Formats: sequence, structure tokens, C-alpha cells
Amino acid sequence: MAIEASVWLYWLACSGAGVLLRVNWRKIPNLLSSQLSSAKGQEGYTLALTLGWGATLVAAITYILFTQKESAGDYQLHDLVIFSLLNGSLEQLMFISWFLLGCWLGNQWGNQSPSRIFGLGFLSYALYSAAIHALFWVNVLPQHQPAPVMPIMFMLMSVTWMWLFWRYRAIFVIMSMHIVIDFLTVGHLHFSCQVPSVI
Repeated sequence: MAIEASVWLYWLACSGAGVLLRVNWRKIPNLLSSQLSSAKGQEGYTLALTLGWGATLVAAITYILFTQKESAGDYQLHDLVIFSLLNGSLEQLMFISWFLLGCWLGNQWGNQSPSRIFGLGFLSYALYSAAIHALFWVNVLPQHQPAPVMPIMFMLMSVTWMWLFWRYRAIFVIMSMHIVIDFLTVGHLHFSCQVPSVI
């Protein structure tokens, strides 16, 4: 199997985050939007779901079209499937953990403004996501040069993910989105034809 040992270790750490989430699950709703249990309930869910899938697929397509590969990967199809399923599920648990940490910090300050709680949660998540990609994934994935627009695309996608979790508790939905974008983008790096450099 071509999946690197460092990736398995990272997934082990993500599993630890998942255990912490499970242990503290009853406390988590206090950090999230209270609208789910109100009369509004699922109001706006279809729109949020559509935006989430739309942002995920647009980000993936943009990545595939405009990312220039510098080296070829060596994953086989079964490696890609395993990677996508495990990383999409386990890393999303780590993302959620960091999001909740920010929500908890926002909950400690003065009046409990939902917009501030969500904003700090997203900031915490975004800082972790940026750090893990810059310090870890850039050294694991095949060498490539993403288009300058990708940080914006991923940011928009991430906002929809965290909103779906914060407002609707749609944890398995955003895991599915993560699995899909991992399959498409990492598959592009390992299986797509090499794009020749322009001299």
C-alpha cells in the first residue's frame, strides 16, 4: 500500500480527536446554534446543503483544471479510495474539534453572540486547516502548484461546511463532502496526465 506512514499517524491523532468529541458530545450542543431546536428547525437546510455541495464541487473542479503538477504520485485506485474515506472522515473530526475550540472561546466572552461564537469557531478551524496543509500535507502530496485562487475557493467551501455543522449538526454530510473533494483532488495529483510546463 502506497499510503505514507506519516498519514496513518496523522489519522491516529484525528481518531483521538474523534474520541474526545464522542466523550463530550452532550456538551457540544451548548456551543452550537440553538435554532435547530427552535420553531425554525430545519429552515434553510436545503439551501445550505446545495451551497455546500456546490462550493465543494466548484473547488474540486477549479483545483483539477488549474493546479499544475510537478511530480507524479504512485497511489493505486484502492489507495485513493482508502485515503479518501479515512481522511475525509477522520480529518473532518479534527477540523470540527478545532472549530468547537473556537466556539468554546467565543462562549466565554461576555454576551454570547452567535455570530461571534461562529466567527471564532471558524477562525480556529481555518488557522488549523492552513497550518496542517502548509506544514504537513505539502510534504506528503505529490509536488504541485495550486492556482492562486484556490485559498479563496477552499475558504468559501469551508464556510459552508462549518455552517452546516454549526446550524444543522450535519456532521456526516460534511464528511461526505470532504471524502468527495479528497477523491477528486488527490486523484488528480496521482492519476491525471502531467501538464507540460510552459517555457
